[in-house]
Amino acid sequence: MAKRRAKGEGSIFREKSGYWCAKIELLDGKQRRKRSKSQRVVREWLQEQRQAIQMNLVIKDDNILFGDYLDYFIEHFVADSLAPSTIHSYRYLIRDHIKPDLGYIKLTKLQPNDLQNLYKLKIESGLSRRTVQYIHAIIRSSLNQAIKLELLYRNPTDAVSPPRPKRKPPQTLSAEQSKVFLKSVEDHPYYLIYFLAITTGMRKGEILGLHWEDVDLERGKLWIQHTLIDIQGKMHIGQPKSDTAKRTITLSSSVREALEEHQLRMDRSDGLVFTSNTGAFLSQRNLTRHFHTSLSNLGMDKLPFHSLRHTAATLLLQANVHPRLVQEMLGHSSIVLTLDTYSHVIPDHHEEAAEEMDMLFG
Repeated sequence: MAKRRAKGEGSIFREKSGYWCAKIELLDGKQRRKRSKSQRVVREWLQEQRQAIQMNLVIKDDNILFGDYLDYFIEHFVADSLAPSTIHSYRYLIRDHIKPDLGYIKLTKLQPNDLQNLYKLKIESGLSRRTVQYIHAIIRSSLNQAIKLELLYRNPTDAVSPPRPKRKPPQTLSAEQSKVFLKSVEDHPYYLIYFLAITTGMRKGEILGLHWEDVDLERGKLWIQHTLIDIQGKMHIGQPKSDTAKRTITLSSSVREALEEHQLRMDRSDGLVFTSNTGAFLSQRNLTRHFHTSLSNLGMDKLPFHSLRHTAATLLLQANVHPRLVQEMLGHSSIVLTLDTYSHVIPDHHEEAAEEMDMLFG
């Protein structure tokens, strides 16, 4: 009785038609065949299939290029599921930093070494480690989807070590600096924007995308439901970046009073809370430019606008507000992110913990 060939071993035989045929059974039980007038062609094909199975990498179409697959991935699995700004970032990084170096490689032939070399090349070209890590995340996500589509059995990124950005403490203003800064801009139309950022930790886009329908001044609450997105200079109202970013914020009495005064000056309670004199979207670039100029006039270091969000979290944690409450206010996806970002400012309670144990067991 002839011995049954094992999966992945395959065989070559000649058909009655005169064509040579190579047949191989894949790991999932499916069979693949290759026919040719040349025995050499089917033999080389069978060898490639064996090697692919040994590497746990098999694809339905051997001729799909990685660049073409990335285009397919964006259009069918990303375009309708991510924020427009995120999609824009994906397209830019794929177009300018992934496809030029890896797009010509067949999906089946993409190896961990190709990816590792790409990351090294990008770092040497001056790209930040954070951006290269983002490139890695895009590639990994796309290849995970390829596995779901049964295009791949293994993700080459599993064997790759992407660069890790050096963790730096977030830049913030101290409590005293915050007061000085707010005092210096109290007569400017942007004052309430800065006040909200420092006291609530709202992102710039969340503040500029805030609608009056999302503000309840009687109850002293507002809901983050929208965000203003700048894509290549064009402004759009979009959804917050994640489900956890859609959150409720309880306002301090001073912020509530400031919003009430702002509403009276606007003489309206619908539409956007912050607009230009013509009722259009406020320019994020103009806001950032004014922020930098105001800091410079005070002799303070130049900081990103996002530092006001970090300032809010830092001041609360330094005041012993529970990290869970800070996480919910900021809309972080997990408390781990909050603790990792602000661990350096959370008060050390080790001695208090030791004293509590002494009281219990001493």
